[in-house]
Amino acid sequence: MRRRDRAEREPTATPRRRTAGSALTAMVVALALGALFNAAAMKKTALDMPFGAARDLRLALVGPLASLSHWSLLDRPAEWTALALGKPRPGPPPARAGSQPTAGQDDEATSGRPDGKPGKTLQERPLPKPYKGHPMRLYIAGDSMMGLPGMALTNLAGKTKLVKTLLDYRISTGLCRPDAFDWPAQLRAQVKAFHPGAVAVMFGANDNQGVETPSGEVYQFGSRGWKKEYRRRVEEVVAVLYRGGVRRVYWIGQPVMPDSSYDAQVRLINEIFRGVAEKTTGVHYIDAYRLLSKGGRYTQYLPDAGGAIVQVREQDGEHLTYAGGLIVAQAVLDAVESEWFPDRGDAHRTPPPASPKPTGAATPEG
Repeated sequence: MRRRDRAEREPTATPRRRTAGSALTAMVVALALGALFNAAAMKKTALDMPFGAARDLRLALVGPLASLSHWSLLDRPAEWTALALGKPRPGPPPARAGSQPTAGQDDEATSGRPDGKPGKTLQERPLPKPYKGHPMRLYIAGDSMMGLPGMALTNLAGKTKLVKTLLDYRISTGLCRPDAFDWPAQLRAQVKAFHPGAVAVMFGANDNQGVETPSGEVYQFGSRGWKKEYRRRVEEVVAVLYRGGVRRVYWIGQPVMPDSSYDAQVRLINEIFRGVAEKTTGVHYIDAYRLLSKGGRYTQYLPDAGGAIVQVREQDGEHLTYAGGLIVAQAVLDAVESEWFPDRGDAHRTPPPASPKPTGAATPEG
């Protein structure tokens, strides 16, 4: 009787074990499919990581998974969903940094002459004077540190009636990782569309990381190879702007930072900016480190133009408040005014009389 009872009870255990096993299998399959569906995004995250062992390991793990996802078409649903939500289709990988000639490599770009023959460069020629109804154009670009300074500069410039601005800042970007965001390509496109006479840029806050050269070598931050490659990229930015007809570049350095190690990195980056500016006609270095420090030391508060004490740094200690941005913006505008319209009465003068010119001649842009 006991044997019969045991036999009657035993079959009921088998379905339970099968149910638990099936649930575990379903979970594993679901996780595997989820990984395959999102493999492309996982690979993109790995690619955006700083160069180093952790990035290499992550790519080694997700790279084959992304390839399998693409081969099996399992990456298509995520792409279709992104398109349905209005997100753009990912384009081809950006060109490697350095694919364009840098300053000094392109005679036509730096000579200001279409035939490339020696002569005064475009940056050495007299600047066209803006007047009411015909403002000079100022393109403002950079990483997130340019956000509030750019807004302040836009507001200050608008009051002159002589400057038309375009603000273009992108968070978490810089010159070290064109694979994440290609600033030379962005600058090239914006200059072609907006035709600025001058450009104000602010980069470097996210560039305390390794770089990969066009030939594939990776140099860690601060090394000799890194300094050489980063300087080349700064020169490339200037060359891109000059080839687009830009007459002046106002390069804003990074401000003093509260963390001593980060501050040392910022000072190294600023020295490269300053060095390129000193050796390049038409490039002016705006020393935000000096403007936003107190005797060379970090501070959260500084006097404004009227003498009132204002908070110049956000709660994160790094980004600028609007008041801090206003200090930087005023320095940029002062540099612009001193060259482009030292006589503020220009805002109210009438346009100069038109001079005879051959048919088809283009009117110079500011």
